[in-house]
Amino acid sequence: MLSRHADSAYWLGRYMERAEATARMIDVHYHFGLESRYVGEVLRWSSILAISGNDDEFHDRYSELNERNILYFFAFDPKNFSSVSSCLNSARENARAIRDQISSEMWECANRVFLDYKSWNVDKVLKRSPNAFFQMVKESSHLFQGIADRTLMTGETKDFFQCGRFLERADQTARILDVKYHDLLPRFSAETVAIDETGFRDPLSVGGPIDTHGWAAVLKSVGAFEAFRKTSTRAFTPEAVAQFLILNPDFPASVRYSMRQVDKNIRRISGNNSVAPTNRAEREIGRLYNDLNYMNGEDIVAQGLHEFLEGLQERCNRIGDAIYSTYLSF
Repeated sequence: MLSRHADSAYWLGRYMERAEATARMIDVHYHFGLESRYVGEVLRWSSILAISGNDDEFHDRYSELNERNILYFFAFDPKNFSSVSSCLNSARENARAIRDQISSEMWECANRVFLDYKSWNVDKVLKRSPNAFFQMVKESSHLFQGIADRTLMTGETKDFFQCGRFLERADQTARILDVKYHDLLPRFSAETVAIDETGFRDPLSVGGPIDTHGWAAVLKSVGAFEAFRKTSTRAFTPEAVAQFLILNPDFPASVRYSMRQVDKNIRRISGNNSVAPTNRAEREIGRLYNDLNYMNGEDIVAQGLHEFLEGLQERCNRIGDAIYSTYLSF
């Protein structure tokens, strides 16, 4: 397979996954603010900027952190390479580049999703239903990925597509957890008292309404709320949520599940069935996947949740670099 075709398949998976993840984050934070009377405008949107790492870019171009500017920046701004619009456009261009190697249904879906999206703008979103708009993006991504699963023949094109898709998913899950951890705990726990002498629990304290609501929003961001409730008897604590979203072997958006898919697909590309890795990409992926297999929640807490998540994002970046240098840069 030509490396430029492998590159297009890999980025087709990443961009379509990133478009869905961005829509999920905006949707959940939008309703997080509406549902909780304790959440102000700045708290509501600042974490999204932190997740994306686009704080400086946003503040350089926008004078005010408000709902309209955030929605435009993350949903429609063509200068933001991670906006939903940019991701869908890039996914469509990558699908076009390998049009003869993917199914006609995949190309038609990528094309239709992009054209449907072009009929929206920020005014229309604010005037009608933001939830309906975000739901359209999520369902379009699900439709495309379902068609890919159903019609894309097993082979290197599908393996590179799946590598991009699941590596992006692992990275986005770690980012959401890391930012929410900082967003909720340090700022408020240092300024407030959990329960005073009268038994009143401050809404902004650890374990208070905003803290619980925030961790529930994290689960909803990755579609994990119902799965967490069904499989865990623990409360919405940062440790419980982190353990579920990082280490659960069966939930499709967990980091461990995603890395298992990346490992499986990258080894099918190389044809390596042995335990020992044969290149840098297999080595980086295998190290992370094995570390997650032999880890538990106490290990994560012992390292410090932020430090662990920061390291996890760096390792996802290293895996992306390793895949690029091993397979895509020729």
